[in-house]
Amino acid sequence: MDHFWVVQWLGQDVHLNTVVMVWVGMAVTLLMSVVLLQGASIVPASRRQVFAEGIYGFVRTMTFPLSGASGDKFLFIVGSLFLFILVSNLLGQFPLRLIHLPHGELMAATGDLNTTAALAVVAILSCILLSLKSLGLGGFIKHHLEPTPLILPLHLLDYLTRPGSLMVRLYANVLVGEILSGLAIKAFPILLPLLVILMECGVGFLQSYIFAQLTAVYIGMMVAHGDHH
Repeated sequence: MDHFWVVQWLGQDVHLNTVVMVWVGMAVTLLMSVVLLQGASIVPASRRQVFAEGIYGFVRTMTFPLSGASGDKFLFIVGSLFLFILVSNLLGQFPLRLIHLPHGELMAATGDLNTTAALAVVAILSCILLSLKSLGLGGFIKHHLEPTPLILPLHLLDYLTRPGSLMVRLYANVLVGEILSGLAIKAFPILLPLLVILMECGVGFLQSYIFAQLTAVYIGMMVAHGDHH
């Protein structure tokens, strides 16, 4: 597609503009975390720490209702996914298209199916690994054979379809926002792009929340099963 800067690396096509935006997204997320938590204390002494604890509390609302205090075991992965996806979505609403590239354009990393596929794989692998840690290998296998071994194919199908639903939902919503923003800039360079950008910022937040919440649900069901036993 013409909005990707495709280069060859190890015999494979690589979307270089997506790689750049992924690294920018990681850098912004890490820098934001360092700045917000700098000089943190037990009793919040700055607005930065209050804001950081607000983010922590918001992410915890995704895990606590599912698993209670046990949800803190996987809070780190849910929070990391939420923040990275949110930052990546919001970066796509900056006028980065004005930066000239030899090919393609700078757009949200989550507007590339390769990125959302990688995030979906991370989410599902996290679910499997944390489930193994919670249930143990024997309990993990037993869980997938209950109440009858005949249900095993359904569990396997579930693991195959979950990444697809996660990556396509995020990719499609972000890509549509990128297209709308581009059309708005070309059609009405002042007012309409601003309205579209504000709307897409809301969509970007909602999609990052949905992705993180679904990940929390997938992990929470398994972790809660382990704690129950």
